[in-house]
Amino acid sequence: MRAEAFFTDAEKERIRQAVAAAEAKTAGEIVPMVITASARYTEIELLGLIVGLFIGMVIEGIWSDPWGSPYFQLWPAIGALIGYSLCRLHTVKRLLASNRRIAEAVHTLALASFTDRGLHHTRDHTGILILISLLEHRVEVLADRGINQKVSAGTWDEIVHTITAGIKSGQASDAFCRAIERCGAILAEHFPRQADDRDELPNQLVTK
Repeated sequence: MRAEAFFTDAEKERIRQAVAAAEAKTAGEIVPMVITASARYTEIELLGLIVGLFIGMVIEGIWSDPWGSPYFQLWPAIGALIGYSLCRLHTVKRLLASNRRIAEAVHTLALASFTDRGLHHTRDHTGILILISLLEHRVEVLADRGINQKVSAGTWDEIVHTITAGIKSGQASDAFCRAIERCGAILAEHFPRQADDRDELPNQLVTK
C-alpha cells in the first residue's frame, strides 16, 4: 500500500485536527507522518536477480539441446527477471530483510525526516515526530532533546504500542489520534503554551 492511501481524506482531516488540538495546549510541535518504505533494500533486489539468473542457467543446462530451439538460451534472462521482480514486492522484502536491517532503515529515515521537517528548529526543542513505515510494519517516535530530558525512556514505547495495536485491530486512525493526544498531554505538562507561542510547523499528515 502507498502511504497516500493508508488514511482516507476524512481520516487525514481528523489527524490534522488532533494535532491542532494537541498543540493548542503546548509550546511543542507534533508532526504525523506515514511513509511507504524506509529504504529500497536494493541488496534484496540484487539477491533475487542473482538467484533467478542461477536457476535459469541450471534450467538451460538441464534442458538445452544444441539441435533444439535457441529460445532455451533465454532461461537465464527470464530467471533473473522473475527473481528481481519477486524481490521488489514489499512482502518479500519484509520477509528477507533482517530485523536489524529493518530497524536501522526505519530509524535512519526517521532521523532524516525529523531534520527535513524542521523539528530540530522549534524554539524550545520540543518537536515530536510520529512515523509509520508501511513496508516494515514499524512505528517510530522521535522527540527533540528539550522534551526527552523531561520524560522517562519508556514513554515513547507506549505511544508506539498504541499505534501498532490500533493498526492490527483495524483502527489505525483512531489509534493515531490517541497517540497524538497523548503526545500533546506530555508536551503540555512540561511545556505549556505561552502567550507568544505560534504554530511553527504545519499540522497536516505528511505522506511520502
